[in-house]
Amino acid sequence: MLLQFQPETRNPKLEIRMKPKEALTVRAHHLGCLAHFAAFGGTHATLPILLAAVREDPERRVRVVAGPDDICVPCPFWDGVRCNREPGMEEKNRAKDRAFLDALGLKDGETKTARELSKLVRDRLTLDVLTRFCPDCLPGPCADAVARGAWEGRA
Repeated sequence: MLLQFQPETRNPKLEIRMKPKEALTVRAHHLGCLAHFAAFGGTHATLPILLAAVREDPERRVRVVAGPDDICVPCPFWDGVRCNREPGMEEKNRAKDRAFLDALGLKDGETKTARELSKLVRDRLTLDVLTRFCPDCLPGPCADAVARGAWEGRA
C-alpha cells in the first residue's frame, strides 16, 4: 500500500510504503497530535498519512513507541537519527512520548488496533493531561477534538 498526498502536493520524500497487514509504528505523542490534526488541520508534513491509514482500516495494528516512528522517516525535519525541527526537539519528543505512554497506560512497543487506541485516547487524554503535556499547543480545543473522536472522522 502506498499512502501519499494529493498529486498537487506530492513529494516523493513524504510517501510511506506500508504492507496492509503490518503494524504501523507510531510515537505515543503523535496519537494526541492526530486528533488535533483531524479536527483543525495544520501544516504537519506527515500526519495526513497516518490519519489516512487509521481511518482506512480501524483494525490496523499500531505499535506505540517512545521514539521515532513510521511518519518521522519521510518528515522534512528528520535527519535519520533525530527530529531537527528545533534544537532539543528529539529529547522533548521522547519525554512527551513517555508521558503519553504513561497517561494511556501503555508500555513502550505495545500494539493495539487503531480503534482500541482511539478509545484509549478519548478516555484518557483529558484536558488536564493535555494541558500538562502540550502547554505550547491548544489543549482546550484539542481535548474537545479528542473527546469527540475527531481522528475517527466524527464531527
